[in-house]
Amino acid sequence: MKHVLLGIALLTLSAFAKDMPTAPGSFSIDISRYDFIDTTQNVIKFPKGNASFNAFFNKMDTLVFENRGQVRILHVGGSHLQADVISGRIREHLIKEYPGASAGRGFVFPYSAARTNTPASYASAYKGIWDMNKNVQREIKKPLGLLGIAVSTSDPRSEITLFLDKYNSTPIWGETKLRLFGYSDNNDVVPVLRVDSTDIYGILDSASQSYVFTSPRPIDTIQIAFRWIDSLKQAEISKFITDSLFQDSIARAKEDSIKKATGDTAQKKPIDAAKIPNNVALPEVARDSMFQGECDVLDTACLRREEAKSKSRSCAEKLNKPAVNYAEGEIDATNYANEHCIEQAAVPDSVKKNARPRFTLTGILTETDAPGITYTGVGINGAKVHDYFEEVCPQFEKELSFYKPDLVIFAIGINDANVEKFNDKQFKDDYDKLIARIKKVNPNVAIIFETNNDMYRKVKKKRFVQHPNGDVARKAFFALAEKHKAGVWDKFGIMGGLGSMAKWEKADLAKADKVHFKLSGYNLLGDLFYKAIINCYQEHIANLPAEKRKEEIK
Repeated sequence: MKHVLLGIALLTLSAFAKDMPTAPGSFSIDISRYDFIDTTQNVIKFPKGNASFNAFFNKMDTLVFENRGQVRILHVGGSHLQADVISGRIREHLIKEYPGASAGRGFVFPYSAARTNTPASYASAYKGIWDMNKNVQREIKKPLGLLGIAVSTSDPRSEITLFLDKYNSTPIWGETKLRLFGYSDNNDVVPVLRVDSTDIYGILDSASQSYVFTSPRPIDTIQIAFRWIDSLKQAEISKFITDSLFQDSIARAKEDSIKKATGDTAQKKPIDAAKIPNNVALPEVARDSMFQGECDVLDTACLRREEAKSKSRSCAEKLNKPAVNYAEGEIDATNYANEHCIEQAAVPDSVKKNARPRFTLTGILTETDAPGITYTGVGINGAKVHDYFEEVCPQFEKELSFYKPDLVIFAIGINDANVEKFNDKQFKDDYDKLIARIKKVNPNVAIIFETNNDMYRKVKKKRFVQHPNGDVARKAFFALAEKHKAGVWDKFGIMGGLGSMAKWEKADLAKADKVHFKLSGYNLLGDLFYKAIINCYQEHIANLPAEKRKEEIK
């Protein structure tokens, strides 16, 4: 391992050794076709100097030159980050150009159980019925943490699985330690890690509401089952649910078959099985299909409950504010933080009469003991800065304290600025509050603000107009950087400024919604950011005193 990192050091210092291979970050990015991109702005800008980056740079030096310690990076945003394409591209470069220097995948989550997209860099699967709560919803019913999302289940069959190397041609990840953040309302459910068909029980850390697992070998597939303390009750209810749903699915298959055979697709009354013609084939029902989805297959009672919940306005009506359909291009009136109704006094499901044991999961931190870099992306589709405030995510600092980032990249803002009346003062005040939460965990954290991308807003079904808030937000980011002595990666300026999103779309880099990018666009932005941050670090190396450089190279 040490010789690998020594090689990294030599590569990093290639500016001082012209005969050495190309340095990390100096890979070729072909943007000759994109004359609208301003590469002269692809640098980390420091309005008040980079003294606040000394702690981060020093940890990088210790890792690179001495093969000691770990460097942790946190990238926070909205839908761009939940998709994990920009952040995934940066992580990919770190792994490929710093081979062997990964200290773990960082925070991960079973997004599929929440019925939303899993980051593109890994896959997730689940069994059983799960409820979901996330920080962009009006009604917040669960105490959320760093990731801004939670899933909970009382299904005795529930499991989650994360496939970290699902999309890697060769395995990259080999995690040895896991910290699962979650809790059981009545302490009657415990999570277990399954490795090689063996159940591994974790150590409960009640202060942080987390379970610590140690794997007997490095793993890239994380399978978590949930064991009830009353194992007989769990087995009994699990069998009852499976048998009932299987019989119900057979009955419905018969009903669908007879309707198809008789042409009576409008029939509402149950079909008498005795009247089914002998020549009607009854389809096989796959048991596996019962273990995925918002509700189990053909579980009409569950579907009705979910539908009723989605129509509930008891909490949201208190806000006296209509919901915004972002998918249709609608925008908020303002970016004021008055969008949540916190149900702090809600009665836990598991203490209700005849309720089943329930477990709530808010995140999984994967780690190794090896020196290296860990890069975690945090993002929820539609998230704004105030969606990470204490009243919405009360467990934020507690979970962050186990990651303690050395560098935080803030990319929240595109949803804040997608409003009719953008209050930039409120925007900066919101960021001040969020930064204060992070500095409680690490007062010396280095910060980079990533300005918003240019975007358009929809005014009619197929008509878009330029959205000037992107430039207003850009100025706010620079003001924040000046106040907090942070860096800025000016994505808005690099793209080409106001109206540039239309050019990115024409070049097949952006989507037709004129807000999000295509895979090629996200990858290009990831390449540009990685080049900028590595060049920033190389400048730090170049400015070291000659004596210190010689000492570190030894």
